[in-house]
Amino acid sequence: MTKGNPTPEVDWKLVVRSLKGTGNSEGRMLVEKAILEAAGLPLRLRQARRRLFILTTSASEGRPAIIETERGLVCVIAFDDLVDVVMEKGPTLAEVMEIARREL
Repeated sequence: MTKGNPTPEVDWKLVVRSLKGTGNSEGRMLVEKAILEAAGLPLRLRQARRRLFILTTSASEGRPAIIETERGLVCVIAFDDLVDVVMEKGPTLAEVMEIARREL
């Protein structure tokens, strides 16, 4: 499995929650970047099949996994993370950036 950044600059869930509903292309790009940075390089489907247990364990620990299929990229995330992203009100982008500055 290609590991994502073990210490990502910003929590990918915070970025997604802060940008959901904005509907602009820049927000979409930032969300994609945050998830891909946390997940690492996409695995081909055959590689993912061999590493299914590792992928699901990583996802349950809060690190998404990306699988490349013939029809596009698939993201594997934990159910709790999905519910958090969808239901929780996110911080503003300014708050996310402030958190990132403090962690550096």
